[in-house]
Amino acid sequence: MNRHIAAKLKMSENMVKTHRFRNLLFFLLLYIVGSPFLEPYPSLTVLAHVSLSMTFVVAVHAITKVKNQHSIGSILLVPLLILYWLGFFDALAFSRIGAQLLATIFYALLIYTFTLQIKRARKVTSKELYATFCLYLIIGLFWGSLYTLLYSVDPGAYSGALLESTNNTSHTFNYFSLVTLTTLGYGDITPQTAGAAALCQMEAIFGQFFTAVVVAWLVGMFVSNRQERNHK
Repeated sequence: MNRHIAAKLKMSENMVKTHRFRNLLFFLLLYIVGSPFLEPYPSLTVLAHVSLSMTFVVAVHAITKVKNQHSIGSILLVPLLILYWLGFFDALAFSRIGAQLLATIFYALLIYTFTLQIKRARKVTSKELYATFCLYLIIGLFWGSLYTLLYSVDPGAYSGALLESTNNTSHTFNYFSLVTLTTLGYGDITPQTAGAAALCQMEAIFGQFFTAVVVAWLVGMFVSNRQERNHK
């Protein structure tokens, strides 16, 4: 009886975690894909910032509570949102760079904790698939934040037609990051310094490593689970 109750509680917990990653994936895609379409309409750009803020909040709920990772994420979230919105209203001179720096740290925490959560999985379920997809997109946002920070410090680090035609470099560098992560490389934005090129190299390597190792590991675990079920 107790074993049955414990199994039901564990199933319920997994369902909650699945919903959290599914919700996070929704807000990530909403921000990455939807926000750039709002850029030509200044009165609607606030919606893009709201979607990113919601992404931050939902991401904290998806963080595991092991080893205070959830608490660290919650602590980072408060100053991050404050600086982010101060930067949106240009209330403080350093708020935009400060928010970008905190966002980079926040993304790094998400990458670390989501990687551990996926690593602890013993079978492939929808939760692991949602978590892996979220992890991949967050890696792209992490490198996009690094590019944005570097460009803020050194505007000559990158050049390209997209940078010249936009007022929101975050969207542009998120696009550039995901293109680099997949090693697609359209060439519409290019690094102009050795440091900028080094960041691009590292992201391209990281993207290939993710595909080769993480995806292959999930496929291998799925096949292994299937073979175990067939032998029972």
